[in-house]
Amino acid sequence: MRSGSSKLCLGLLVCALVANAAVSSPAFANGGDFFEEMMANFHDNSDDGVPYFGFVRDSKGKVIPEATISAKTPTGSTFVVQADSRGHYRIPGFSKRVDASKVVITCSKEGYRLLARDRRVMRSRPNAPVETNCVLTPNASKPAA
Repeated sequence: MRSGSSKLCLGLLVCALVANAAVSSPAFANGGDFFEEMMANFHDNSDDGVPYFGFVRDSKGKVIPEATISAKTPTGSTFVVQADSRGHYRIPGFSKRVDASKVVITCSKEGYRLLARDRRVMRSRPNAPVETNCVLTPNASKPAA
């Protein structure tokens, strides 16, 4: 009985090793590692530039949800997004040909005016995302009576 049991265990071990080798081996297509090759070429052909992100808050630090954020390039192209319920926004990168330092981020919301913008760039890492946080304040101007 013991030899039958050990043969069964050995058979299961061999099956497990074969299954593990099949799962952990790379996917080959046309004689090469397809996924590794695809990812290498994808990044080489990508024209994405620097992305932008940040928060919209009031002067006390309270988030301002659903504010409108626009990014304007030096050539006049504008990309507009809306902040989420936490006041956060993200703008994907423009083309690599667009100078990220010349893109102007503005924030607005009805009933508010822009008080300040804080732009942060991680200079130690090329093509790092640019963080621009906006501070809005309630628009105190009222129409004259």
